[in-house]
Amino acid sequence: MNREQMNARAEKLVQKAIAKIDDHPKDVRAYYELGVLLTEFKDYEQAEQLLSKALGLFKDKSDLDLLNYGLGNVLYSADYFQKAINHFNEVKGQELRDEAILMIAQCEYALGNYKRSLAYALTVNEDNKIKDMGAKQLVADNFFALGDFQNARKYFDLILGKEPQNFEANFQRGIITLVLEGKKEADKYFEVAQKLDHKAFNKMKEQIIDIQKTIIAKQKK
Repeated sequence: MNREQMNARAEKLVQKAIAKIDDHPKDVRAYYELGVLLTEFKDYEQAEQLLSKALGLFKDKSDLDLLNYGLGNVLYSADYFQKAINHFNEVKGQELRDEAILMIAQCEYALGNYKRSLAYALTVNEDNKIKDMGAKQLVADNFFALGDFQNARKYFDLILGKEPQNFEANFQRGIITLVLEGKKEADKYFEVAQKLDHKAFNKMKEQIIDIQKTIIAKQKK
């Protein structure tokens, strides 16, 4: 499918979603679905305007939760992380609360607030509230960013137990093993990562070289 065909398809889907709102102006999901569609096509400004306007049209708490959750996702996708957090915090109902907390954790991670992100991510990992491996990945990434390699290793192992072909988990697990155990033990993870995505591995290979240099420098002291 070429770009022209993709644009035509996108326009058709958007027009269909707009028609659904025209036919069912009191259906909150029609607004939410159009917002998702516009976000998917990276029309963040239109998506934000649509969902912000819709917030003034509905009063039911569950409807407002859905719109705030949708608006938070639009702003997250547009890299307005703090504004996104404000809307995710407005989600109060149980149906979407755990998903909203996970998105707050994602926003805090993007802002470099790893301790705050970890606290939120651990909350939704309690009792497997969210079974998506993405929640565990975020916990692992935060532990890794904070230099807590022991706990990061534990969570990456949980991910690899379910998703052995996960490129990022294999690569990061290799980095952790390189730091804690050495290159020989780390290579088994790097070899898998390289087979899974050769281009991505080559882009990230500089990390391996930098860590090896750091380890060698420490050994010489």
